[in-house]
Amino acid sequence: MRLLLDEMISAVVAEQLRARDREVEAIGERRELRGLADEDVFAYAQATERSLVTYNRHDFLELDRRFRSQDRPHHGIVILNPNRFPQGTASIGPLVISLDWLIASGPPYESFIHWQQ
Repeated sequence: MRLLLDEMISAVVAEQLRARDREVEAIGERRELRGLADEDVFAYAQATERSLVTYNRHDFLELDRRFRSQDRPHHGIVILNPNRFPQGTASIGPLVISLDWLIASGPPYESFIHWQQ
């Protein structure tokens, strides 16, 4: 399972997951991806066969609905719980551990939505 971390997630999370031999990319590491519209971020995730990890449930659930209404599969969306993983450096360690476990488990099914608690 390959991940793309949305812009609001620290690139340090991607670095630490790669140190664990995980295939993870962060929007924050790619200047050309920063500031893209959610639709374009999701399109990039699909083009690179990555599951998108985000706090932005509203916009990406809407994109999921659009894909489903068109019978288009996608590589999955992982929605982070901001109470469990608040933005900031204190959450990096727990988030790395949690995402590492998710990657090891693999995608549960095509076009999955996973609420990372």
